[in-house]
Amino acid sequence: MAMPSRAGRVYAFGDFRLDPVKHSLVGRDGTPILLTQKAYDILAYLIERAGAVVCKDELMQAVWPGTAVEENNLSQSISLLRRTLGDSRGEHRCIATVAGYGYQFVAAVSEVGPAIEKAQTAAASIAVLPFMNLSADPDCEYFGDGLAEELIDAFSKLSPVRVVARTSSFSFKGKQADVREIANQLGANLVLEGSVRKFGNRLRITARLVDAADGYQLWSESYDRQIESGDTLAVQEEITPAVVDALKLKLPGANGSAPNDPAEDVRVRELYLKGRFYSYRLSHSGIHTAVPCFEEALKLRPSYALAQVGLAHAYRMFGMTLEMPTSVVGPKAIEAALKAVQMGDNLAEAHAVLALSLCTYEWRWSAAEKHLRRALELDPNSADALWIYSDFCAKLGRHREALERIARARELDPLSGLMNAMEGQYLLHAGRTDEAIARLRETIELDPKSRAAHWFLANAYIDKGSFAEAVAEAAAARALCPSNTQMIATESYANARLGRRAEARHALETLLQSARDRYVPSYSIAMMYNGLDEPGEALTWLERAFENRDVFMTSIKVAPIWKNLRDLARFIRLLKRIGLDS
Repeated sequence: MAMPSRAGRVYAFGDFRLDPVKHSLVGRDGTPILLTQKAYDILAYLIERAGAVVCKDELMQAVWPGTAVEENNLSQSISLLRRTLGDSRGEHRCIATVAGYGYQFVAAVSEVGPAIEKAQTAAASIAVLPFMNLSADPDCEYFGDGLAEELIDAFSKLSPVRVVARTSSFSFKGKQADVREIANQLGANLVLEGSVRKFGNRLRITARLVDAADGYQLWSESYDRQIESGDTLAVQEEITPAVVDALKLKLPGANGSAPNDPAEDVRVRELYLKGRFYSYRLSHSGIHTAVPCFEEALKLRPSYALAQVGLAHAYRMFGMTLEMPTSVVGPKAIEAALKAVQMGDNLAEAHAVLALSLCTYEWRWSAAEKHLRRALELDPNSADALWIYSDFCAKLGRHREALERIARARELDPLSGLMNAMEGQYLLHAGRTDEAIARLRETIELDPKSRAAHWFLANAYIDKGSFAEAVAEAAAARALCPSNTQMIATESYANARLGRRAEARHALETLLQSARDRYVPSYSIAMMYNGLDEPGEALTWLERAFENRDVFMTSIKVAPIWKNLRDLARFIRLLKRIGLDS
């Protein structure tokens, strides 16, 4: 039952416009509204039949043809659509539920004629995709990534061009996708893509600009360069301004010039890009490989603030991702972040990583917020600074602020698994569990390998009392990072609440045995005891976690798994000692 096509027609309702041909939904000002593909298909199907009641079976068959799906998939997508369209609980102005039957699109819909290409007159929005490595040489891969990063940074300096953040653009790396589909998901009207190929000591870089409206190529150029060992970054610094200058006439309203600093040490930049490349893998080997890259870059140029920021983030990942003790990595993370601010006081990323380190390792909330405010003063459109500020607010229970800031961060970086997953967690902390589940399910659809999304969803299912689903999501998170004790503890907690106490007890004893040979966060042990309904033991291990300054202790005020302890004097004392009591 595919929705019939109305080529060239656009449907208007409220503040929204839907173009069935382009598969796009935009707001009144032309801003793209991002939806999952299934949510968009449901909306289009209902709008085509506006006023009619569509039964659930018909809707599921239209959107998931020939596929057996649970009705919960449909209800979650409807929930997402209502939130996107501004429907409040109990007041469904766009999509009404017909009890026991289906749904009805009740908002007034009109056809407004051929779609107007606002991209021709509005300021450009561009997505720069990572350049494909067409060579066997692995060095060309991080060169291609680095060139894309340089171009993203250069385009962001051309006012008023809107540039899609790195995380979202890079989410398409290694995937076969139509440029128009990519642009629609990223909310861009232009896409820059390219490739890198190495032949002996020659390097060929090809770039092309594509109009997202029709997929036609607007510009292309190839750059052939002779290179010697180690000077590929010199080529990158030459190519970046050349590409930006060539494209300025193609970017409506673009002003400014591409940065070009030929004096920058090529080897230093190469090391920085390698560090970024490996640290973004968020794996044990990746983080351990990244650190010496940043350290060597700083040895060659002690004032290189970006490398110092990268090093600070890597040490933060040691504590959060690799679960190393605060006593070992905390001082290194703080020292690295402080140096980053000293080197680049006008660098938003430096203030943001210092704020995050202060919260994570020293629980210095006031000092952290000063640096977060400074970061956003320096760059109000920094997605990283916004999500870090959101995280800060969420942990203190300032839920409205947290959700406002993470929504803005997600708008700037729409396909970031991190941004979407964090929003789901903050919805959970705010007590909006159903919305958290919907957001996290969308995130997993976007990024099935998002360990954070599976883990946060497990916690949301625990809060809802859906313990079987919680076990499944915790197991999925653990499969992506088998050694992480938080995943193990969450699965154990859910098993205990599901009635599988023997399995939960076995997991606890195994982790206690492991603690004899390696560091195991006391917070994880506390979770497992709490799942087994032993609050006294849980509090004892939380107190040990406080003494060890376990990084996860910053969430105890808002994490739902501690609801049963919140009125107990020992728990309240912990909140006060961490600074989370106000």
